[in-house]
Amino acid sequence: MGSKNIEMPFFPHYETELLGNGDANFRITWFESKFSQSHYNIYNKTIGSNACTLIAILLASKCQKYNVIIKGPQDNLNIRLIHLLAISMLEGNKIHEELKSNQVLKHLNLNVPEALKYTETHTYNLVEWRSSIYMERLSRSLHENIKNNYSEWVKLDKAPKENLYVILIADARTVLFIFQRKTNTVTLVDSHQHSLDKGAFITITNQTRLAHLCYWFKEVARKCYNSDPKLYELSFLHFQDNKK
Repeated sequence: MGSKNIEMPFFPHYETELLGNGDANFRITWFESKFSQSHYNIYNKTIGSNACTLIAILLASKCQKYNVIIKGPQDNLNIRLIHLLAISMLEGNKIHEELKSNQVLKHLNLNVPEALKYTETHTYNLVEWRSSIYMERLSRSLHENIKNNYSEWVKLDKAPKENLYVILIADARTVLFIFQRKTNTVTLVDSHQHSLDKGAFITITNQTRLAHLCYWFKEVARKCYNSDPKLYELSFLHFQDNKK
């Protein structure tokens, strides 16, 4: 089902926090608790959700399709990104419910290849460039592992023209990093509920502050879920022009 066929049950309320000394280094947008994958669905009711990998894949595809420009933390959040996150949650939850009903899932939480398979009519030419499993503590190694892979990516001839989408799976939760070369930004999108009054979030910073972003995310995971995974997976995806 395409996004044009899905009606948003509501547009979310949100609060924005700017962090940094002087100029804003981070723009953190927290959405209301009902704007999270366990609540935001076509039924507009709380039913729980394991669709986070599907949601991340769908959002990456929509950002590419609609050429979403994500400006730096000093600028207002692009409203189109909020709309696309909403549609991705609705579509992702719908796809996941259909997969459960058809009894085709081996596990409730999908990996990236499975999510690509079950969203192929939406994602078109999104392909996985690289994927690795790290048996390391996330709090100590996430930044270094993303940075090293991203450094290799930017050395490729085509890299400056493309966004790189990084999917992190840890503790059965999936989040999406969007690296946009044209604006030199990195955006972290998490569709989960984080507290009684905080749902999904979108955090934007400059790529030079990736280490600080990873530290901030580590603290969110610790405070909200008492989590510091010792095993996690990173998948790096991009859009391949010549795939039909």
